Amino acid sequence: MTKHIAFPLIAALALFATAGCKKEKGFEHDPNAPVVIEKFTPEVGGAGVEVLIYGSNFTKDTSGVSVTVNGVPAFVAGVVEDRILIAIPPKAGTGKIEVNIRGHKGSSKDDFGYKPSTVVTTFAGSGNSSYVDGKGTAASFNIGNRCGIDIDENGNLYVPEAGNLRVRKIAPDGTVTTLTGNGNSGYKEGSASEAEFYMPFDVVAAGNGIVYVSDPAAWTIRKVTANGTTSLVGWFEAWGMGIDRRNGTLYYTDARGDGSVYKVDPATGASQKIIGGLSYPSDVAVDSKGNLYVVVNGSHIIRQYKAGSWEPGVTIGIPGQAGLVNGPAASAKFDLPWSVAVDANDNLFIAGNGSWDGSSTNTNQCIRFVNTTYWEVSTFTGGSTAGFADGTGSAALFSAPTGVTVGADGAVYVVDRKNDRIRKVIAE
Repeated sequence: MTKHIAFPLIAALALFATAGCKKEKGFEHDPNAPVVIEKFTPEVGGAGVEVLIYGSNFTKDTSGVSVTVNGVPAFVAGVVEDRILIAIPPKAGTGKIEVNIRGHKGSSKDDFGYKPSTVVTTFAGSGNSSYVDGKGTAASFNIGNRCGIDIDENGNLYVPEAGNLRVRKIAPDGTVTTLTGNGNSGYKEGSASEAEFYMPFDVVAAGNGIVYVSDPAAWTIRKVTANGTTSLVGWFEAWGMGIDRRNGTLYYTDARGDGSVYKVDPATGASQKIIGGLSYPSDVAVDSKGNLYVVVNGSHIIRQYKAGSWEPGVTIGIPGQAGLVNGPAASAKFDLPWSVAVDANDNLFIAGNGSWDGSSTNTNQCIRFVNTTYWEVSTFTGGSTAGFADGTGSAALFSAPTGVTVGADGAVYVVDRKNDRIRKVIAE
């Protein structure tokens, strides 16, 4: 890390050292007086961020100074009387900044707000809109539409492709194979090479190699076994789907202007409308308690519904207002959000760009994160600019991210629609 931060740190030190050299003359640390931290800036940041600590009773001798952030040792670049310049260490977490001068310690009143960094890589896909099975970037996809993604208990990913009229499977090592679909447009049940789709759209993994696939153009939800054989669950105008992993119950949205959410028993095909009056509901996810989270695409919000009663709970986002604004759930903004995933702690990940054509002008070319303990919205990775770039945090670029899922290990996988790739996001 030092190689990356040394130059900007030294340059910053030179600027404030020059300004403070007259004050330094005769300055000495008093071991009998307290070490005081008055403030620090910036107050929030990630690993490698340079933070200037202001205080008193410091020392010019950096060999006698150590600083921790939330108990994790930080790199100390230098001290000029009442200022210490540090670099935030990786994986520090949110907590107090403590200055230690030869055993004499002073702690900040406020916490430094640590923002974990995310690293984005291309897990699979060459970026060419075509059909090629293979490993990692040797494979090719034709996503074509606002398709979803899901992951099973063994770490296998399932990706429906409207462009290739198939459902693809991606092993944990990145090897892409065709689970089902022969690439012909139509409705036909059968083996992996016989099955046909009009528009495979969303998928949920039910365990033991079984997945369910929605095909709204065929008005169907299909069951697919581990060997790729399909069978009909029922005739439904299903777009986004979710599953209650406690009991296998399916839920789907119909993405209509006056839209609804339905509950389905996959064993019998019996369905029940449970929520109505929504503006283009595009996806639904179920948390560990059975609560539903519905993406209301037309209203730019995500809405919670309480398990069983289906009474409205928390609304995330300002209804009717599009934008990219983080903060408390009630004041955050989304821009035509499309899909939602729930992690092991019942936090939410929202795939941002649900415009019909994957517009590059949509402000949410990113994945948003909702902490459901505090109901705070943040940008998990990506930003407002459409493009393609692997990298860290906001340096990573997506173009119309429309599907998102979370593995048991916390890794997040994204359908990068316009780039025809599946991206992997690791948070430190």
